[in-house]
Amino acid sequence: MITKSAQDKSAFTKGLLFTQSARSAWRLIIESLQKSQGSVNILLPSYIGFTEREGSGIFDPVQATEANYSFYDLNEDLSINFEAFRKLIETKRFNIACVVHYFGFCRNDMNKIKRLCKKNNVILVEDCAHAFQIGLNAENLGVVGDFSIYSLHKHLATDNGGILRNVSGSCELIDLPEDKKISLDASLQLLNSDLEAIATIRRENYMHFAIMLSAIDGLEMMYELQDGEVPQSFPVRIKNGLREQLYFHLMDLGIPTIALYYRLIDELDVSSYPLANKISNEILNLPVHQDITTEDVSLIVGEVKKFMESKV
Repeated sequence: MITKSAQDKSAFTKGLLFTQSARSAWRLIIESLQKSQGSVNILLPSYIGFTEREGSGIFDPVQATEANYSFYDLNEDLSINFEAFRKLIETKRFNIACVVHYFGFCRNDMNKIKRLCKKNNVILVEDCAHAFQIGLNAENLGVVGDFSIYSLHKHLATDNGGILRNVSGSCELIDLPEDKKISLDASLQLLNSDLEAIATIRRENYMHFAIMLSAIDGLEMMYELQDGEVPQSFPVRIKNGLREQLYFHLMDLGIPTIALYYRLIDELDVSSYPLANKISNEILNLPVHQDITTEDVSLIVGEVKKFMESKV
């Protein structure tokens, strides 16, 4: 039938659902699979944090839905220990696997992981809460798994908002409750944001940090920036048990930093995952967001340098 104007809302869409938060998107995936498959058993990474104020973005929806779960080992760069992951997947116990792109970085072979999951009928979810590449020309994360989830407030000037991308269309999602949908303010902020420009500034700030921090003893940069990567922050590991002191030193100077996952959820046994525990005790995330200037980077690095040199 010829119509006066376009009527098909499903045509030429990107499979995006706009949610209140990334955790709302994650919970919707779990509940949708519980409805279609019955019981759900989720395979989670062994680096998951918790704070008294915010809870756990990854783990709270798992608990709220009473889903079954287990953890898999990670490497020093928070990539998947693939052999350990493979053995767990091949037990056929799991129907969801979650891969987190920590701090905006991925050091996994996602196509290899996807092939393994597909072979064993496991839904693969990419947690892109730190990796906001959606809408960029060079987007390379969040496009391999069956689903990917995003967090707007970690990248844009808004205090809420998430995105759920149904990449494969292999599972039908249940309806999103009205109170879990994105706010109008967050929607408008996303529409009005130049994502390419924001990505460029974040990358430039990251590279400034990388150059200036490279000569400081007692500090280990976790990642070299690769083409197309958009960092959520600049993660470093502070050695010799000095992370907490440096964190509060910078805060006292009015330099806000964060230590993402400085406290792991209680369900992660420290003795079973010593590497994750070690990283959580050393991690410090320096700001690279679009409000940060090169002068700010120089100021932060200068204070970090003075502090570390005072402890030698």
